[in-house]
Amino acid sequence: MMFAMNEQYQVIGQWPCKDDFVPGYNAAGDPRGSLPDGTYTSVWAEVTNGKYGAPYGNFYITSNDPRGRDIHGGGSGLPDPYADYQGWLPTYGCLRMQNADGVELSKMIIDSGNNVVLTVVP
Repeated sequence: MMFAMNEQYQVIGQWPCKDDFVPGYNAAGDPRGSLPDGTYTSVWAEVTNGKYGAPYGNFYITSNDPRGRDIHGGGSGLPDPYADYQGWLPTYGCLRMQNADGVELSKMIIDSGNNVVLTVVP
């Protein structure tokens, strides 16, 4: 689950997310792994409307994880990776959310001036 919290750490939104990833190695030769559970205080969000292609869907949230594992929707190989609820496919290490949920979260982050705390728990 993905939780958004305000500065007082009160939950202001929650959405399902998946951390399934394609086994293998990243560009640096490190084993792939999903965005770790935890709290992310320095996030940046963008509603992309498909700008980055089918693998990323309609939004992109940067977590500032040192290995570049972020949060997005979409999914190459899905019938409609831009649908509000597109289904679930593994990523190469990022968290995947449904497009409608991620767009809602992205707008929340943008509207708050990127002053949202995200917590990911199993």
